[in-house]
Amino acid sequence: MGNVVLYLAMSMDGYIADEQDGVDWLGGNGSQPDAPGSYPSFYETVDAIVMGWSTYHQIVTQLSPDSWPYAGRPCYVVTHRQEADREGIYFWKGELTALTNMM
Repeated sequence: MGNVVLYLAMSMDGYIADEQDGVDWLGGNGSQPDAPGSYPSFYETVDAIVMGWSTYHQIVTQLSPDSWPYAGRPCYVVTHRQEADREGIYFWKGELTALTNMM
């Protein structure tokens, strides 16, 4: 089993999206438009992605509806919903410890 690392963005009020479900604030204040931050180098070390339903739903309906940004890496969506797995996307209803032990 490999390492499990949490990489999380969260506003001071404990949410990722704003009241209109926007995440524009993740881009910063615009003072360094060419600075990619630490995410690209971190992403190169990742073997699999785990996310919740709300994040998944926002990606496929709003942020990147035409192309899956995590292609080539298995992605596990933690949810209570009944969804059919898609290519490289697996919907997980079990315990998180069981998921991490499987990976």
